[in-house]
Amino acid sequence: MANELSREQISQRTCVITVTYYPDTTDIRFQLAIKLCKLAVEQQLHLFIVDGSPDHRAVKKQLTDAVGSTSYIHFIEQGKEPCHSGKGGALRQAIEEAQEWIEDGAERPNDRECLKKQLQEAVICFTEPEKVDLMNHIHDIARPLLNGNADAVVPTRNDELFRQTYPMEQYHSESFGNMHFSLLAKKFEGFQREGATKLDWLFGPFAFKANLAGSWLAYDGNSWDAQMIPYVRGVRNENWRIISVMVNFRHSKEMKEQEEGDPVWTKKRLMQLNLLFDLLGEQELT
Repeated sequence: MANELSREQISQRTCVITVTYYPDTTDIRFQLAIKLCKLAVEQQLHLFIVDGSPDHRAVKKQLTDAVGSTSYIHFIEQGKEPCHSGKGGALRQAIEEAQEWIEDGAERPNDRECLKKQLQEAVICFTEPEKVDLMNHIHDIARPLLNGNADAVVPTRNDELFRQTYPMEQYHSESFGNMHFSLLAKKFEGFQREGATKLDWLFGPFAFKANLAGSWLAYDGNSWDAQMIPYVRGVRNENWRIISVMVNFRHSKEMKEQEEGDPVWTKKRLMQLNLLFDLLGEQELT
């Protein structure tokens, strides 16, 4: 049995990635991103942010001024190349940045076997920047990956906290979507293994062993599908072991206050379900 990893060891072998876009830094989401950065520094976790804001320099300056000088925050402007366009492109760029940083830490960076080992022993975890509290649960999410018990992890929200801290409409739409995708996934053996039968598909965050990054880099989707379809294909086609890890995640009260009872956001929930029912449900799980 492998020795239990300490929090410090997990921090050293885990990269967190996110993507941002702020037309206006007065948006509450920008203030939440600052909180996420501060938590990353506190947890000694390297956070890679790919930012597509129209005024990237101004956003970077405000964030740096708020967080302070630190080697843990890597703030990168989103590339203009077609492969880096949209949310999916920014996600791929963030994975590339994290992968390169992990490889740079190898003892012998010119040795292919050394690089391979370095990636096998590291984790990349994605979260949205407004999911601030997730930073407090990264070590629990990364642990089964670093212990060799999983290839990918989808954290699962504590249902009571999910109900209490999310907008009511989002709780119901995402609960419904999760049930639908779990029903479809029943036909695949990899999603019927212990720990994989009821994934929190629509939570958003996910983590994977860094040597599997190519599956995300090879997928060209530009929306939520870019987060999910690569791990579905890994489980379905390459026998990846995927598990859920329960986290007592508390969503930001600012988000609940802003979005609950607003038809703009209920329309977005419906759009998300329609898109994923097609791209994930019909095209990948049916």
